[in-house]
Amino acid sequence: MRTLIIDDEEPAVKVLTNFVMRTSFLKLERCTTNAFEGIELLNTNSIDLLFLDIEMPDINGVDLLKSLKNKPMVILTTAYEQYALQGYEMDVLDYLVKPIRYERFLKAANKAGHLFNLTKSNQPQSDQGKLLIKVDYKNVKINYSDIEYIEGLKDYVKIFTSKGMFMTRLNLKGIEGKLPATLFLRIHRSYIIAIKKISSYQKGQIFINNNAIPIGTTYSKALKEHLGD
Repeated sequence: MRTLIIDDEEPAVKVLTNFVMRTSFLKLERCTTNAFEGIELLNTNSIDLLFLDIEMPDINGVDLLKSLKNKPMVILTTAYEQYALQGYEMDVLDYLVKPIRYERFLKAANKAGHLFNLTKSNQPQSDQGKLLIKVDYKNVKINYSDIEYIEGLKDYVKIFTSKGMFMTRLNLKGIEGKLPATLFLRIHRSYIIAIKKISSYQKGQIFINNNAIPIGTTYSKALKEHLGD
């Protein structure tokens, strides 16, 4: 798992770096003592697991998490136990209290590894014009030509097709990477549409079989290139 460490204390960074290097399934991508540099690294790199200190100058770890659009798995590190509840409310994976022992670190890392492997096994795969997903523990193949649009929820996506709706446990970014860009287009942070299924459109919306789907501001330019101004 590609790992990032953000902690304003150099000694803590050295300890965590040593722990990551000792753990065979972790790969240290970067470490930083600057929270804002950490945000930039998260926005520009693919990170699977983040070890994040809470008490930092300028911005604390909880506020840093709130600023992220796409959070990796997060393990908080701090000397203050009172932040534990607030951290879990942010859906962090685990909470390590300093000074951190390797045995406790490894327990948290193993938890992350288990979740990472579980998520990876649920990632969709393409199969000659088809999308392979898991639905209720079954492998289901969906023809690209049957897909109308896809809606992303927090931990699931709904795939609307001409043969019904399928729901699977993965994120919208993961499924977007498996779909051919010539056939599908993301038009909103929560929606991907099949380009050929568009029946009509107007400012701020497109329609597929009378279903109105919003167009996100940041995605409108790409949509215009397909539809024409």
